[in-house]
Amino acid sequence: MTTTTSDLPLYDRTARKAHQWTMVVLVAAGLVLGGIQGVLLLAIAGAIMLAGRFWWPADVVRQLTWRVLEPAGVLKRDDVHEDHETRRIARIIGGAIWLLAALLLLTGNPVLAWVITVPIAVMVVLDAGLNFCALCFVRAQLDQRGILRRA
Repeated sequence: MTTTTSDLPLYDRTARKAHQWTMVVLVAAGLVLGGIQGVLLLAIAGAIMLAGRFWWPADVVRQLTWRVLEPAGVLKRDDVHEDHETRRIARIIGGAIWLLAALLLLTGNPVLAWVITVPIAVMVVLDAGLNFCALCFVRAQLDQRGILRRA
């Protein structure tokens, strides 16, 4: 059975994109700065991703968007029908990896921090800029081939 777009719940795409671009900026700045500043920026991004997935008030970027930027007219709300289940999983994975990257920076392993952080950041950029959810694509491919049903 297929789900049509109108069957999916409405979500504010503007808040999602503001969140995603903010996370990318925090992570990129954290990797470039390194040191304690980098650790803090990566940890903040990871914590917002992870905690905000389970408790909406912790996603301070979305809260800022909904409570300040959209009402002030700085950003325009864009409600769209989207499936957020896979994006929620991606937030958990991304948040955990970025927290791990902060720990790696703290323990003097910046190369490994870059190696695990950059692919996640690229996936976030793809979703924010092109509405291409890489994990959604992989999941759809696995489902289409029957791999998820057998797992």
